[in-house]
Amino acid sequence: MSEKDPSNVDAIGGAAEVENLTSTVGDQEITAQKQGNHFERSWSKNGPQRSRLSNIIRKLRHFWWLALPTFLVLWAMEDPANLDILLYALSFIGRLLFAILFMVVQFGALFWFISRTRKVVIRPGDQKEVTFDDYWGQPALVELVSQWIDLLSDRSKFIEMGGEYINGIMLFGEPGTGKTMLAKAMAGEAGISFLSVEGSGFRGMFWGMDTLKMMTFVRDARKLAREYGACVAYIDEIDAVGQSRAGVMGRGTGTTMGGLMGGMMMNGALTRLLYEMDGIGEPTFWERLQARVYRIFGKDPPKRDWHVMFMGSTNRPDVLDRALLRPGRFDQVIKVERPDRVGRREIIKGYLDKIKHDPNQINIDDIVADTPHTTPAQLMSAITKDAVRRALFSGRDYVIQRDIDQALQEQLVGMANPIKDMDPLQLRQVAYHEAGHAVIQHYVLPDQRISRVSIIRRSSGALGYMLPVDTDEIYAQPLRRMVGQIMVSLAGHIAVKVFMGEFWTGATGDYNNARTMLRLLAMHGFFGPPVSELFTDIKELRFTDERVEQYWIQLEERVEEILSIHADEVEVLVEALLERKELSNQEVLALLGKNRLQLAREEGREFESVLEQLVLKPEELLHQKIAAARSKVHPAELTSEPDETKIPESQNP
Repeated sequence: MSEKDPSNVDAIGGAAEVENLTSTVGDQEITAQKQGNHFERSWSKNGPQRSRLSNIIRKLRHFWWLALPTFLVLWAMEDPANLDILLYALSFIGRLLFAILFMVVQFGALFWFISRTRKVVIRPGDQKEVTFDDYWGQPALVELVSQWIDLLSDRSKFIEMGGEYINGIMLFGEPGTGKTMLAKAMAGEAGISFLSVEGSGFRGMFWGMDTLKMMTFVRDARKLAREYGACVAYIDEIDAVGQSRAGVMGRGTGTTMGGLMGGMMMNGALTRLLYEMDGIGEPTFWERLQARVYRIFGKDPPKRDWHVMFMGSTNRPDVLDRALLRPGRFDQVIKVERPDRVGRREIIKGYLDKIKHDPNQINIDDIVADTPHTTPAQLMSAITKDAVRRALFSGRDYVIQRDIDQALQEQLVGMANPIKDMDPLQLRQVAYHEAGHAVIQHYVLPDQRISRVSIIRRSSGALGYMLPVDTDEIYAQPLRRMVGQIMVSLAGHIAVKVFMGEFWTGATGDYNNARTMLRLLAMHGFFGPPVSELFTDIKELRFTDERVEQYWIQLEERVEEILSIHADEVEVLVEALLERKELSNQEVLALLGKNRLQLAREEGREFESVLEQLVLKPEELLHQKIAAARSKVHPAELTSEPDETKIPESQNP
């Protein structure tokens, strides 16, 4: 049954259709009022009672925690046995909760302990702070990074212009070139904090520990940045945490195995690092809260005045994940090279100023000449550690040239480990071997300086050595110079055969060097274009061509010929070595004749480079032809080459 009530009028003047609908369901009568599309229901008969019951149940549901103890107390008061049962149950639940809480606290403490990573923190003003005044020998690098350092130390104008800092700088280079020192010097020069951690420090025994350690590292960096305006967050040997995920993603040969659920690839730490670098500019919780408060008072929130700059270093940039090196993360990739001659001089002077030494007994130019291609770490160790140790145990409180020379020898060829009772014939064989190296080195490669010749066994295992050093820094060289190096490598073995009548052992390393150099010659087309194996990877090329073998034999014959010509000098060197065991550069030169470079200098000839003394035919130099045409001087008059030291030509087709 339904009725319409025309008395209901809509508030805006229109009539609203209202219907009262009454129906019977079971023993209940339901009245529903329809207004538009909305229904309002009311229950008759038992409806109100059930509605009150549901409200009581709803309230009990919200206050069960109060009703339950009340019920238990009342139940326990009825009978002492009930009280005993209640107390026993409460005791059991208490012990169980204590055990659970103990395990949670124990595991929490364990995870906190093993998630700690050894960090190095340098704050502005610390005694261990390093600046560019302490970083020597790399002026080009200092100039390269100085702009970003200036921006970190004076941020106001840069922020006003709306500039955004770079997120990271990646340093790569050989071990010992000073990557960590550069990162410390950048922070110290800018007057900001420095936070450093080893890449392997993110490894964890359990799964997820690497991610937790990375989060802690970034949180500490943010805290230091807010305190000092900026922070350099430096990860040394970042390849330990940033290794490429190519194997995981289906490319390459990576591995995902890990010990004890730890995950040796540390993908969690890498992923977290990428996330943190992307979100380093996002406002933190406190910054969002501060901005909300400022907006309540109708003010604009202040711009962030602190920044975290990530830095990483590695000597294996080829294994890094490509996602690390994209712009927005490590924006700048900088190679840290070994210092050149000028840089080494500055480094040597800097470390000499740190120790007590006699300036009158130290020749810095000789040290620079004897240390080509050495790293700052090698120079630091030789001067401040080994040289001081040798001086102290020699009864002096200052360092002299001999201490530094011996320290450098230890760095390059190992510590001296002489054999006291070595068989005389074996010792003579070692002397002939090293004398052969020295004679060929002196006449075939005059651009190099013989630093020392020794027949004292070293900790590296060598029974003797001849140490050549470049007089000029070599960054590119003619292939003929590599041929000369092969001849020097072969000279020791051949000298033993010529002067002792047969081959002896001891030439394995020399022959390996010779094979390596011959391979490089072939790869550079010295024996003609290497087209026989076009579809073979360059690392797998074998170069078994007969031309290579013939050229090896030709070089051996040429070395034997030169040694025969200078046999008297070989014998003199051998006797001097047997007597003194070790010869310096001046002592070697006093026993040998004049080579091409020495003769050219005595005659007053001018040449652009010492490498000109290595050419087979001087007239082959086009730039000398042009200079000769202008000055009307024949090119052959510019340089000359004695026939006995002539290097064989290649067997090109």
